[in-house]
Amino acid sequence: MTFIRKIKQRGKIYYAEVENQWIDGKCVQKHIRSLGTDPEHPTNIQIEPTHFSYLSLRLMQGSLTPNDLFEMLENMGQPVKKEDLKRLGIHYDFEKKTYSISLSYKKNSK
Repeated sequence: MTFIRKIKQRGKIYYAEVENQWIDGKCVQKHIRSLGTDPEHPTNIQIEPTHFSYLSLRLMQGSLTPNDLFEMLENMGQPVKKEDLKRLGIHYDFEKKTYSISLSYKKNSK
C-alpha cells in the first residue's frame, strides 16, 4: 500500500508517493513517484503507454488542446490546476520502462 511522504530538501518541502517493503527482514522504502511541492496537484504523473502515444501524436499534429489534456487526466483520476498550467512534458524512462507526464505551473508572484 502506498502513502504520501513529506521530504524537506534545501529549505523546501516536497512530497513523494512511497511504499514500504520487507526485504531480508528489513523494512525498505520504495519511491513510486514525485509529487512536487503540492500533493493535491502533482507535477509528475505516471501514464499508460496508450495515453503516451495519444499525447505524442496529438502534440506532433499540433492539435492537442489544454482541455483535451485536462479531460484525459481527470478520467485517469488525476487533479490538475487548470488555470495555472504553463507547460507539459512527456517522458519515457528507459531503465524502468515507464511513461510519465510532467506538468509545470506558473509561479505565483507575491
